[in-house]
Amino acid sequence: MKARQGSRIGEIFADGRQIDKALRLAARDAIRKHALHDAPLVIWRAGRIAWVSASELGAKTQRKTSRKGMRSTKRGR
Repeated sequence: MKARQGSRIGEIFADGRQIDKALRLAARDAIRKHALHDAPLVIWRAGRIAWVSASELGAKTQRKTSRKGMRSTKRGR
């Protein structure tokens, strides 16, 4: 499905920051829920499926999301 150019959804897809934020929040929530139940997560690592503890991913996620840098926009370059 192609979004109409100039539409609100088209703007969201073109910019991408709201999508990136939603994906980060969803990943953080999944890690939190797995940690709560002491359940490992399945991730893709080095071209293979890997089982990883939620605590290991939680520590890495907190370091990465603490940066302020997001996807840059064309206007801001």
